[in-house]
Amino acid sequence: MPPKPSPDTPQTPLDFNFSRNTPMTTQTTVATATTATPATTPAVPTASTPPSQPLTSASAALKSLRLPANYGATLGVKKLLTLVPVGKPKKPQFFRTHAAPEMTFAAMLLEQKESRESYVVMPDVAQEISELVRPVQLHAAIDRQNNVFLIPVPLPGEDGTRNPWHESLAQAVEHAKLKWLRITANMHAGGYDVYEAEGALPEPEWPAHDIDTLVEVAFRGKIITSLDHPVIQTLLGKI
Repeated sequence: MPPKPSPDTPQTPLDFNFSRNTPMTTQTTVATATTATPATTPAVPTASTPPSQPLTSASAALKSLRLPANYGATLGVKKLLTLVPVGKPKKPQFFRTHAAPEMTFAAMLLEQKESRESYVVMPDVAQEISELVRPVQLHAAIDRQNNVFLIPVPLPGEDGTRNPWHESLAQAVEHAKLKWLRITANMHAGGYDVYEAEGALPEPEWPAHDIDTLVEVAFRGKIITSLDHPVIQTLLGKI
């Protein structure tokens, strides 16, 4: 009687993905030839396969199609200033402000929070609707992608003070003349938290435009010169 397998001997799992290792033998019956061997069929010649193109040549041809990184400069392309947003920078947006005093613009601003649109109002018109407008200083700002925008900072009141929100924004704009910053609203503190970039970021590339050009582009079609303007008429309940 054959010995029983030890209970400690591990079992090998079954493998259904491979064929058994035991070779199968095939019985072949050899018949004795009693007739003449038939004539051998001549082999049909096959067409030779042409050699494939070397990969190095194909890669060189593909690289020749790639445009250079400065293709815009080589073609004489110049980015036009067609859009200048107005408002505070977004929460994750690092920004800088222009250090030159002439890159600011004091104006009377009318802000519609519902539509998130801003209008500049002529001073004589602003006197008639003083409860709807406020004086601001527009600061030229730029983000990491060299997109220019304007940050309106409310000017101090008649007593020379600002509320905490406006004061913290003014301090952040002033500090951004030297460092890349981002700001977030702190509702509990009633102001903006300021975060300075930790890396050695390159200096911004300011476009060759003065503040008047930036204001003109930013408020194209949004300059109120009379009380008959549809926005003023709507706010006064006349239309």
